[in-house]
Amino acid sequence: MKLLVLAAMLLASSSAQACDLSLVAPAKSVLKKPVQVKASLADDILTASYSVTAPSLNATKVLGPGQYPYMFDVVELFVTFSETGYPYFEFEVSPYNQNFQVRILTHAQHQEGVDLSLVSTATIRPGSGWNAELKIPLKPLGWDGDPKKIRGNFYSILGRGSTRSYWSTFLPRAKKADFHQPQFFQPLLQCE
Repeated sequence: MKLLVLAAMLLASSSAQACDLSLVAPAKSVLKKPVQVKASLADDILTASYSVTAPSLNATKVLGPGQYPYMFDVVELFVTFSETGYPYFEFEVSPYNQNFQVRILTHAQHQEGVDLSLVSTATIRPGSGWNAELKIPLKPLGWDGDPKKIRGNFYSILGRGSTRSYWSTFLPRAKKADFHQPQFFQPLLQCE
């Protein structure tokens, strides 16, 4: 029995770690490492699993006219297969599993509210945060099957008003957050 427990501990410790999202803006936040993400690939499905830890939730169960998930707490994933970053695809999911999908063709040209075949789930953990899982079929987006070409970035927006904060895996700190910077995209599967 002790050998089984030891083997399980060794297997768990040798697996890759989730990536923490770092604060992009503002300069400071009361939240400390509130978002972790893991990415995996099975067949042509990219899965991003987010864990958000926050003392409060900025979310609404029903979005009103002109409201989008990114106006509240949200996790986001941007994906590209191109060295230049264009085109890329944006996927957002709220704590109530509302989603928003965008195809960005160039810096000035994008298609909002399109169906890019995202399958998502979100679960609120009362008093401690929420989890979200995004499953994205890559072949319909133009992926050629090479895992090394899957690049992008993981993001999250949390809080409201003066406590609103912007988080990213690969973006540097900034005075004002701008997630649409494909020059900072990195291989997504390094967050396994």
